Amino acid sequence: MGWQQEETMANDLLYDDDPFACYTPKETDISSYQSLGFSELDLENDLLQPYSIDNLSNSNKKLSHNAYERDRRKKLNDLYSSLRSVLPDSDHSKRKVSIPVTISRVLKYIPELQGRVERLVRRKEEIMSELPSSRPEEQSHCVASATCLSNREVMVQLCLSNQDAMVSLSKALKILEGEGLHLMNASTCTTEDGRCFTSLHLQAREVFKKDNFSQHLIKEIKEKARLESNITSTPSLYMQY
Repeated sequence: MGWQQEETMANDLLYDDDPFACYTPKETDISSYQSLGFSELDLENDLLQPYSIDNLSNSNKKLSHNAYERDRRKKLNDLYSSLRSVLPDSDHSKRKVSIPVTISRVLKYIPELQGRVERLVRRKEEIMSELPSSRPEEQSHCVASATCLSNREVMVQLCLSNQDAMVSLSKALKILEGEGLHLMNASTCTTEDGRCFTSLHLQAREVFKKDNFSQHLIKEIKEKARLESNITSTPSLYMQY
């Protein structure tokens, strides 16, 4: 009898600690819960939905970032490709040059161009100083010179009277195009005595085959333009790199 009382007391203490331990759900309770429209699946979906939305948002952000980076890298590569294209042909190679090497070559090439411009300015001054005094009978006088800048580029300079400038320049351009040269850029200035000084920067489709290409150009301009009597050729230069 003593042991049965102790077991009964232990059971009572267990139920006192957990007031719901002896609760058994009734069928009416379950039906009332389901009548509210809830189910275990609904609860699971409610818990997982915010997480799924966050994942979708992060995925969209990542895709947008990747697309932006691809576009940015493409634009940079296009810019560096354009930069490589203006370097001298001797610097071009079949294999792709890295960006640091390209920048290094550009930094080296810029001072060379500046030096070339200074030499051309001095050459212009020399030509201008060699011009005879302007008299009415000498207005048709023309001075032409050619300077090879590389094995594919040449600078042709013409000094014409204003009245003959357009005609003579047009003839000269046709002759130069016939020699396989295309015009890259040109500059023109007019002097106080009514002369037109024109500088033509041209590039050949192929490497110059003639050693004295600048002298050859002057000869062609004189002969084909039929200006032998009023064209004076000045010494030409060939600038080595």
